[in-house]
Amino acid sequence: MSVLNAGTAEPIKLTKRERTRRKLMTATRDLIYDRGIERVAILDITDAAGVAAGSFYNYFENKAAIVAAIVDDFHEVFEAHLSETRLRLKDPAMRLSVSLKYFFTQSQNNEAWRSFVINAGLSDKQVLVQSPRQCRDDIAFGVRGGRFKSDSVAITQSLITGMANHVALEIQRGRLPKTAVLETLRHILRMLGLPDIAAKAFAEAPLPKIGVPVRDDLPADPSIPFRLAIERRKVTRTIEQATAAS
Repeated sequence: MSVLNAGTAEPIKLTKRERTRRKLMTATRDLIYDRGIERVAILDITDAAGVAAGSFYNYFENKAAIVAAIVDDFHEVFEAHLSETRLRLKDPAMRLSVSLKYFFTQSQNNEAWRSFVINAGLSDKQVLVQSPRQCRDDIAFGVRGGRFKSDSVAITQSLITGMANHVALEIQRGRLPKTAVLETLRHILRMLGLPDIAAKAFAEAPLPKIGVPVRDDLPADPSIPFRLAIERRKVTRTIEQATAAS
């Protein structure tokens, strides 16, 4: 990754096809950061990646497909950063709480992620949440150890993932305060059978120090809400359109 700094993983030997796919994804991400999705054409991507113009379609059906792949890649990178901390957490309640809170926090504050979803036009649709697979594993781990209560791990995971998605989006849209994260975690842990006093303590516990992917070229500015950044981009586009028409 050229803009995202994953930081922790050992280099992986890629096949030629995988390297080309990665070049296309990196070029697309950089161009979206720089211009916004509306001003990025397929030819711009292949030029920036240094590959033949027609080769794009050997890897992705369209721009939406490559953007979706970049979003998936973000999730994998965040998971990789979190993995070492998760292994150290032996209490299922703490592991689940830290994982959910980490993704909530990064979804709102991580500049690499924020800038991408804003410029890709996804800030009203896309958030970072713990993966359904990882969430299921955490619930099953807690049920086996007697820490959690659940008649159906799959249904419980679906409820938790849905709740996390909804709350993160509502925070992103400005309809809920960021403090809603703590209440959401508290309700989730109570749903899993923890007494309220324990659920509240886990929800309010500070996150341990965990690495995050960063944009080396842009420091984080958590004071800028998503909707304001989107409005700024709309104003910029309106000015450009008016200038072009005159």
